[in-house]
Amino acid sequence: MAILNTLPFCEERLHIGWPVSEELIEATKVISRISITSEEGQIQPIKRDQSGRHALSFSGGADSMAALAVMPQTTESVFMLRKKGSTRSLYDSHAALESCRQLRNLGFTVHIVESDFEYLRNPIGFPTDLSVASPAILLANERNFSSIAFGTILESAYGTSGEKFRNYIDSSHYRLWKPLFESVGLGYSLPVAGVSEVGTAKMCLELPLGRFHQSCIRGRWGDPCNRCWKCFRKNILISALEGDEIPAHSKESVKTSKEIRKHLLENKPIKHEGVLAYSLERASGGGELFNKLRKLVRVGSVNTDWMEKWYSQSICLVDPDYSDYTSKKLRNTLGEMSEEQTTDLCGWSNQSDEDREVRLAELSDFL
Repeated sequence: MAILNTLPFCEERLHIGWPVSEELIEATKVISRISITSEEGQIQPIKRDQSGRHALSFSGGADSMAALAVMPQTTESVFMLRKKGSTRSLYDSHAALESCRQLRNLGFTVHIVESDFEYLRNPIGFPTDLSVASPAILLANERNFSSIAFGTILESAYGTSGEKFRNYIDSSHYRLWKPLFESVGLGYSLPVAGVSEVGTAKMCLELPLGRFHQSCIRGRWGDPCNRCWKCFRKNILISALEGDEIPAHSKESVKTSKEIRKHLLENKPIKHEGVLAYSLERASGGGELFNKLRKLVRVGSVNTDWMEKWYSQSICLVDPDYSDYTSKKLRNTLGEMSEEQTTDLCGWSNQSDEDREVRLAELSDFL
């Protein structure tokens, strides 16, 4: 956990002020930019308990709820409650806490742990993307966790939210964190890494657990803000999946939200651009503004059908103790990508073409 929360701030050397196992130090050697040392002492490595429980680093959003839905029913969710400080924040924990309460009512074990580790950095935020698992790591011995899972989806794991597809198991992220977790007796599991944001949205619409999620972290339970980038993206996606028109508040938010306009006009590619292409191809309406946005994200020129299915090769990222259970759940819920869809995924690219700047200028002028 110390490495999770301090690594970005280290320039040449990180010294751990207590003895650690040789296995942990060996796992850190993949980090080339700094050296990691510890106090001397013989520490035996923590061995994984094969009969232990499985944990999920839970957020209350669609992706973590979809992950929970395909994990064993004995899974324990661990929610990190951000500690309020003097710094003004748009974050509101009301919806996530209600998700936790609803899960407890259904008989799930949910741990809510308050933490202020976001204040390690300025501006405040998570030091690393996996820092959110800090409470689960701290509970690991007490609760006898044998693995910790994350709601990481395909766009993040396989790079399709960025410029192009990558094989996650070849990434520096995977080569660092999986061995580090294992060096302290914990499995590192990504149950929905082969599921697009489209897939997790479908799962939350179709599975009973789905009604207990809310992705917006600024609005109250049942009352999302409908002004943030996440609401903009998710609302259009739900409209696409339900065969509806783009909602009026989505059209209005493009004109009133600086955050949304920034994502659309300044990010190249747009974050989750493929999901937007999927949604805008299937959600009708929106007028000329959304027609220009459709052109920008190449609606009609790219195939996005694969986003509805499960990329089954991602099963290697699921903890072996329950990978069979997860694969059965995903096959029954979404179905596997066909060979043709897998080819579309692996060849996916969001890189700019020659006409992108022209399409972007057209959208910018209209805004």
